[in-house]
Amino acid sequence: MKKIILNIIGLFLISSLSAQLNAQTAGTLTFTFTAPKHTTGNYETNGRYVMAIWIESCTPCGTTAGTSTFVKTKLKRCGSSIADHIATWTSKSGGSVVDATSGATSTTFTTQTVTWNGTNVAGAVVTDGSYRVVVLEAWGHGTATATRYFPFTKGTATDSQTPTADTNLTAMTLNWTPALAVENFDTTPSVVVYPNPSKGVITIDFKNEVKNIKVVNVMGQVVYNETIDASYAETSKKLDLSTYSSGVYMINVSNDKGTSTYKVLLDK
Repeated sequence: MKKIILNIIGLFLISSLSAQLNAQTAGTLTFTFTAPKHTTGNYETNGRYVMAIWIESCTPCGTTAGTSTFVKTKLKRCGSSIADHIATWTSKSGGSVVDATSGATSTTFTTQTVTWNGTNVAGAVVTDGSYRVVVLEAWGHGTATATRYFPFTKGTATDSQTPTADTNLTAMTLNWTPALAVENFDTTPSVVVYPNPSKGVITIDFKNEVKNIKVVNVMGQVVYNETIDASYAETSKKLDLSTYSSGVYMINVSNDKGTSTYKVLLDK
């Protein structure tokens, strides 16, 4: 009898551990950074650079190359003729840019934001565990490169970090926010607003129910007001503020439980 009970307990523990290891928590990772203008290299007159940012999994994840598995690209700024400058990304990703922001060589030196919804290139939420953001930057016609790794834990707990700045990346924040935490503990509106600063078009990703969006300028004037139709299961909203003057605007999102406010810099 004792042996049977021990076997049952063992099976229960194995089943519980397996469930924990295979959990797939939905949520949002937000990584914000600034890439300062380089003062040396062949691009020193205008500071141009190429960049790739992607998510990868590893056991465990560290801050050096190590062994890892590609999950999804989140940003690719590189012309096709100079793709060899980001060869590490090409090797890892096979060139996949599903859900990624992509474009030509960059000259952006203001704050940038990338987000990840916890899914792979097939759109499936990945298993909880150790992941990292990888940032690969190259400049000077590829004669200079820098790669940084930012480990975080994807799971049911929030993971908020402020990585240390260096000469290549500054003003960094990294936040993994599980959807479970929002649903259970925060009924006021919760959203992710990006890019910030913006040239005019911003995206608002809803983390829970939003019934109204207002945009207010520094004078307190409401320049945009929209009621979200509850009959539509919207998960995001794009706002075109390109007709408004550059400056700081407050994005107020509200529902029956309250209002949340987010500051956005319009820099045209």
